[in-house]
Formats: sequence, structure tokens, C-alpha cells
Amino acid sequence: MKKLSVLFLAAAVALGASAGVNFKASHAMKKGQLVNPEMTKMNPKSLKAKAEFRAPVTEQPEGEVVTYDRAGSAVYISGSSIYAGQQSGRTDVVYAEDGKVYIKNIIYGSGEYFGDSWVEGTIEGNEIHVPMGQSIYYSDYYGADVVLGMGSTYVEDASIYYTLDDRATEAVYVIDGNTLTLQGTYDNPTGSDYPAYEGYGLLCYWSDDASFGGFNEWNTVLTEHIAVEAPELITEIPEGCQVYTYRRNSSYISNSFFGIGQGETDGVFVVAFDTTTGDVYVQNPAWYHDYNNTWVKGSYDWMTGMITIPTGQFLSWSADYEYGVVLGWGSTYVYEDGVDEYGDPAYYLGTELDTRTTEIQMMIDDDYLYLLGTEGNIYAEFPDSFVATGMYTYYSDDESMTSIEFCNRDEYGYAAPFGIIKKPATPAVPANPTADEWYDCGDESGFSKFYFTLPEFDVDGNYLEEENLSYALWINDGFGEIYQFTFPAEDYTFDLYNDIDEVPYDIYSNAVDFRDYFVYMYRTNMNDNPLFVRDEEHNGNIGIQVFYTVDGVKNASDIVWLYEVPSAVNELNAGKTVANVRYFNVAGQEMAQPSGMTIKVTTYTDGTTSTAKVVK
Repeated sequence: MKKLSVLFLAAAVALGASAGVNFKASHAMKKGQLVNPEMTKMNPKSLKAKAEFRAPVTEQPEGEVVTYDRAGSAVYISGSSIYAGQQSGRTDVVYAEDGKVYIKNIIYGSGEYFGDSWVEGTIEGNEIHVPMGQSIYYSDYYGADVVLGMGSTYVEDASIYYTLDDRATEAVYVIDGNTLTLQGTYDNPTGSDYPAYEGYGLLCYWSDDASFGGFNEWNTVLTEHIAVEAPELITEIPEGCQVYTYRRNSSYISNSFFGIGQGETDGVFVVAFDTTTGDVYVQNPAWYHDYNNTWVKGSYDWMTGMITIPTGQFLSWSADYEYGVVLGWGSTYVYEDGVDEYGDPAYYLGTELDTRTTEIQMMIDDDYLYLLGTEGNIYAEFPDSFVATGMYTYYSDDESMTSIEFCNRDEYGYAAPFGIIKKPATPAVPANPTADEWYDCGDESGFSKFYFTLPEFDVDGNYLEEENLSYALWINDGFGEIYQFTFPAEDYTFDLYNDIDEVPYDIYSNAVDFRDYFVYMYRTNMNDNPLFVRDEEHNGNIGIQVFYTVDGVKNASDIVWLYEVPSAVNELNAGKTVANVRYFNVAGQEMAQPSGMTIKVTTYTDGTTSTAKVVK
């Protein structure tokens, strides 16, 4: 029902050509941050290492194990992408009785790629000395080791290079209380414009040709880890609560490893009132984390209809990483910094947690629930569409934002309701969908893509419940056959085992984006067997039809074709007599005249109806 718009970190690919947008995900460094994909060409300029290689140590040595938190800078290659940013996570150090020291996955990120390994060092006073040339990985396929060394990465002409320092014989860590600090490393050795990708420090390389092993780190500090106590998540509520389910009606801006996303929310959240204590519980208060199904606790004033939820409550927790997602209040803003590769202004998303706000307030008014104090409008002109204040979720370890949720305000400053109470579904005729675009990928790939938009309302302007929706695709092959398209299970990998020609809205497939707005039409264009032929002679077509089924009553929309159908359908509607025309806003409320985004419902004297979206 809702279209999801994702703005990737690599803005040159996602939006650079149109808006010059270049957002950065502040918390992406837990796994690395994707950078300009043009900077993926490795041109090694290296000196042959002279160290003797030894087999990697993959079993944990005996001794006292101390866990350390990592900090510092790092860059590494993964497939066709380059990642750069801050080190994070943890590593173990084993202190053996014979004065030997063993460090696990000494180079940041290498363990994820090559598997766990240990390198050996010795304690000399307050220093740990780790000889270079130790193997951290061995490949049977290549017959070569990935070896520990020292050296630099640097950037020239938008490509990244590295130099191996074969004069370096060891890495030295200084012991100072509960920290180990890597010595002799530094940032940006060449002084270019790419400090995030340039530094001198630990790296790894292949033993057979001294080519770069893909990992480099510098300014490393290891601090002894102090375990963080896990918070108590609320997963159950007291028995006897009065429970109400609301349909979400808000907007969001999200910030993740994959980039910045923005759009309208969907789905539901639940409010439960404990009438004996006055407590209130809200499940899935933040749409971006509704998969957690956790609750937050607050209070309810029956006189004013006000719900008050303290901030700082956890929505999720990772025992492995010892951090979680916390509910708070905050804001986003957009700032300009330099230009992108096209010479257009480069914009970045800034986020700010409001630590002074300790409570989130919502107000119930009949069937509506309002989030108070929220600001924002995703329909505004860029960059104002990314400026918002609202319910803010963030990571507990560094307070970086995961998402912000808010209610759009109209031109008069009035906020839309945050939620609309969900009532039992009743049989209804769905409004017509729209057929938006056909993207033909050609014979070689054997598939194409059909874009469409599903209706949110029935013909009377009431919300449709997603779980009752299904739809079918129709094909006019241009040779006299009009048929309903069948999705073979072997191609579309549904969580059903049979071919289907009517698609439930909530079905899952790893090959088709049914929930949003497109499907891949697999293996339909190959060789001499096109799905349909679109030319003056054949005039083939593709269309979509929506079904809404409640209590065994199934109603259908019209078949909406992608290309205009010069048939009796249009002529029939043109000859009908209009009985009345009604207008509804996006909340389903009837309006006297269209204003903003409006649903126009035309009823004819023969009882049939048609719907259309109107923007005024």
C-alpha cells in the first residue's frame, strides 16, 4: 500500500543525478559504511614482504582471557565495495603463563571475512610486541596465506591504493591500565581529500604476490570491556487490560547500514489500559521496530485522555553486542557540505537526541490518537521533507538515530492523527489500483518489472485492511488471448508450495516485492516467447485487479490496464449518468471540496462507481 523510498549512502547512484543528496548513516560503522562505489578499483603499489610465514592459529591458546572494546579507524574491501569508518565491536586477548600474548582477529573486520585466528606476541615491560609476517588465513584454493603487516592505504584519482612497509618488523601496543594502544600509526599520510580512506597501520596481504588482503586499520585503542547489564524488556502485559488496536497514520525517516529511508508508515500498534492501576502499555510504539513486538509502559489520565510514556525504555537488546534500541524524542535536520561528483550541493542528514524531553505524550480523541509536539512533512519540498521532530529511536551505545516518526502537518499547521482505531472489517468494494509502469529488461535477462499502486480505500473512502487484500495480474498477449497471470512457485519461492494466480497481500517471496509496488515478471521475455507484444498491430497490455474478501464475501475492483484501452469500457463510462460525486481525504474523512491529496468517488445512476486520486 505504501511506497518505500530508500536513499542509499552512495548518493551518486541513488539520487545524485536528480537531487544531489548524499546522506550518511551515523551508526553504520557497527558493520562498516558503504562509500562511493566508483572507488573500488585496487591498484597495488607494494614491496615484496620478506617475512617467513607460519600456519594460522585458529584454536584459542590457553591462558587468562581478557575482552577488549575496539576503537580506531579502518578501511576494507568487500566484493566491489569499499568500507571506511570507525572500528567497533570487541576482541579477545589471551595472557599466557610463559609471558606470551595472543590477540584474536588482530585486524578489524578480518575475522568476519577470513574466520577467527590468533597472532602471537610477547610482553616486554609495559609493551606488547607482535611480529609481522604471521598468517591469519590460509587458502587451499590459492595455495597462499593472508599475512599480517604494516603499511598505508591512500587515494589517487578516485581509486584506492596501498603500500606495504617491509621495513616494519613488529607492531607495538603500549599497556596503560586497562587499555592497549597501537603505536606508530596515523591518519591521512598523503594529505589528500580522502582522510577516511587513508592511514598507516596494520594491514594484511597475500603471501604469493603481496597484493592487498583488503583490511587496514590505524589509531587502534583496545579498552578492557565492562559488561553491560541487559535491560528488562516488556514482552507481556497484565491480564484483564482493555486492549485497542490502532492503524498507523504517521511518517518516518530511518537511518541504517543501507542508508536513509523515508515514507509513510503502515500496519498497527496496540494500546492496552490496566483499569486497576491506571497504567497503559503501548506495543510497537515505533513503526521501524514493530518486528520486536515489545511494549513500553506509561500512565493514562481518564479526565484529559492523555497518555504519558517515559523516554529511555528499551525496544530491543542484543546480548552479543550489548546494546539495544531505546525510545526517545529528537529531531532531524539537513545541512549542506561541499558538492557531489556532479558539482551539485551535497546534503547530509543531521540527527539530534533531545535529552531534556523525558516524556512522550499522546492524546486520545474518540477514534483517533494524536502524537503531541511532533513536526514534519514528508510531502514538503526537499530538503524540508527531511526536517522533523518526533518519536526518536536510537542505539544505546552511541545514541545514533535509527528512526524518527512524526505526523505530517498541513499548510495550516494542523497535524494529522497519529493513529486511527482499527474496527472490524466489513465487506467492501476496493477502489481501483493504478498501473504505473512497465520496465522491460530484455531477452537476455528473461524478466521484466511491473510497477503498480494498490488502493488504501474502498469506493466509499474507508480504509481497506491489508490482510483482506489480494490481487491478480492480467495479460493481453496481443494475439487474442487475455488471461490471468500465474506465478510458478519454483520461480517466485512463495512460502506456499503451489503456483498461484491470485496474490494475498501479506504473502512472502524473496523474488517479488508484493507488499510495496512491483513484481518481477520472471522468464517472460526470453527468446520468441514474450509476455505481450506492444505495437500498433498487436497492442498487447498488462493490468492489475484488486480483491477484498471479508467473511467469505469477495468484491473486486476493475481491471486497470497499463496502456489506455480504446474499448467500450471508456465509452460505457462516458455514456453513464452521474448520480453524485464525493471527496475523501487520506484519513477517510468526507470533504465538501477536494483539498490536497483527495480521493474522488463517482457514483452512477446504475449503481456502479469509479474512483480517482485528485491533487489540488
